[in-house]
Amino acid sequence: MAYPLTMFCCGCSVPAGTTIILLFHLVACFGILASVCSNLIFHNPVFASTWSVQAQFLYMGFALMGIPIIVSALWGVANQVETNIRVYLYYLMCSFLENAVALVYFCLVEDVCRLAGTLVEVGTSNFGEAFLCGTFRTVSYFTVATGIAVEVYCLWVIWSFCEDVHDGKNGLELWQLIPSKDDMIQRSKSNKEGPYADIVGFAHTGLPGPYGTVSTDAATIFGGGYHDTAYPPRGPDDF
Repeated sequence: MAYPLTMFCCGCSVPAGTTIILLFHLVACFGILASVCSNLIFHNPVFASTWSVQAQFLYMGFALMGIPIIVSALWGVANQVETNIRVYLYYLMCSFLENAVALVYFCLVEDVCRLAGTLVEVGTSNFGEAFLCGTFRTVSYFTVATGIAVEVYCLWVIWSFCEDVHDGKNGLELWQLIPSKDDMIQRSKSNKEGPYADIVGFAHTGLPGPYGTVSTDAATIFGGGYHDTAYPPRGPDDF
């Protein structure tokens, strides 16, 4: 059973890792669009120029569909909205299947030496065709393993963040749910007026006498001159 990750790349938080994955995926989608436009519109062969027109349009359409999904997921990460990130998780799963099939086909099924024909022809005189073909096949195996491992790890990170938001670990705190919380916090931290303004206490109040001591010239309570502080209080006949 898989458990949610607690950090990304041994140091970054899961939300930060999710944002990094989303940004890299967004750049990759724009790169695919630029490559297909360069191949088909400007006739300048770049990535996937050997594919058929139908395959390039299909790949471009999938990347074009991912741009709003990724932007929505970025907004979901910023506002802790699980639904947006879940939708991106499903899109990333489809991307993983598509990329895994492409890697396996071009690196394992197809003849790597034929795909890298120009490099093999250039290096044959110095290293030999058999050595170069063996090197390219070994590199292709590592490419497939690394590519699939990286994409599985990205899926794990996105799924972990979805679970954290669902469980409330990366959700909004209670104090973040209060409207106009900044004004309330500022008012609670502002200096109080009156006798409790600082450590001196009554020293800065408007009471008569030094340091707030009661003066004999002050107004009396109910016009009296004697105030009994004994308990229980005595009656009028006891004075």
